[in-house]
Amino acid sequence: MSNDEDGRRSNANLLERARSGDAAAVVEFATQWWAPVSRISWNMLGNVSEAAAVTEEVLLTSLRAPKPVRGRLEISLYRLAIRLSIARRRSGHRAHGSPTQLHRALDELNDLDRAALALCDGEGLAAEEAGRVLEASPEETRARVHLARALLTGLLEADPARLATG
Repeated sequence: MSNDEDGRRSNANLLERARSGDAAAVVEFATQWWAPVSRISWNMLGNVSEAAAVTEEVLLTSLRAPKPVRGRLEISLYRLAIRLSIARRRSGHRAHGSPTQLHRALDELNDLDRAALALCDGEGLAAEEAGRVLEASPEETRARVHLARALLTGLLEADPARLATG
């Protein structure tokens, strides 16, 4: 059995133990997945408190779900984090505070382009894995990442003053 298969079974086992009420498994699950889910959420939202709220919702939803996770757990967690982040962005829900120039530029991107960039560049996923999260082909994922990088470069180089003032 490969290490990848061992990891998947271990993740599934941990989640099932946590869902059955094992307090230590709940803590281990939350500890293991808080940082990766939070990073994706933060990259999508650009705000720590918003990312924390999405991360908490993702982990609680996973723990409360009645059915076992189909496929890889990390794919399900990332997919849910991206969907919830996009929903928050589209609802206009914004936390207080001033976003960085980079996050203002990221806000100019299409949601799926931003998600592809966060998965590939932020999390280091291959286009195949990121495509599974986004339910897109590896080619489409690579194209989205390329477009996002090009747009970000253009936005940050062309008119940084516009982004600096919001």
